[in-house]
Amino acid sequence: MSGWSAGDAGIVPTMTEGTGHDDLKLTTSRPLRALYAALGFVFLGLGIAGTVTPVLPGTVNLLVALFFFSRSSERMHRWMLTNRWFGHTLRDYRAGLGMPRRIKVIAVVSIVAAVGVSAGFFIDPVWLRVVLVAVGAYGVWFVLTRPTRELELARRTASVAP
Repeated sequence: MSGWSAGDAGIVPTMTEGTGHDDLKLTTSRPLRALYAALGFVFLGLGIAGTVTPVLPGTVNLLVALFFFSRSSERMHRWMLTNRWFGHTLRDYRAGLGMPRRIKVIAVVSIVAAVGVSAGFFIDPVWLRVVLVAVGAYGVWFVLTRPTRELELARRTASVAP
């Protein structure tokens, strides 16, 4: 938690340093904390929906929810990191391992399919199609530029091997 103090932007350090929750920086502002918690629950819902539907990106939304809970609720932050269904993915991402290859493939295919179908069949104004394609391209770029878990594990294993 280096670089943060009680006076920096209403952020206070918590008692979690060294416990795997070093990114937890709860805000002291009650209204801001409530807003962050509400956004956390919205993105948690989108993330859970994204794990069962091919159109929504589950992992990205869960990461956004984790960020908002890291600013608003130590309990929800801990719950997300220890969740038996998606906690390991969030912990791996935070540890710099990135995303599993399977999840990256699903995310890219889902983005391309959703943008293609939407822009091709449901959106008329050309400017809106261009915006949608640009946002989709950014999403694909974002996913592809994250580390791939399997490759990162292999790299780390190779660097430790004698």
